[in-house]
Amino acid sequence: AVHDGTVAFADVFTGFAQLVIVVHGSQNFSLYGNLKDIAVAKNAHARGGETIGSVGAAPSGASGLYFELRIDGHAVDPLQWLRKR
Repeated sequence: AVHDGTVAFADVFTGFAQLVIVVHGSQNFSLYGNLKDIAVAKNAHARGGETIGSVGAAPSGASGLYFELRIDGHAVDPLQWLRKR
């Protein structure tokens, strides 16, 4: 997980294989798709840096993680949030 939060979804989701959604407060979410396996359960607390699953295969067949950040409900470029501080 990129930041502390609550696991809102941890299951299979069409188009994303296994998907985990972590809520980081009001309308702020991180999404992790194309997972091979899920290491957290719905409603669990996720700590920043905690393993929530392992990378699986993207629809193309290559290994790859789908990662998305939503701030105030809108998708944003995650690079600004992933820089070392």
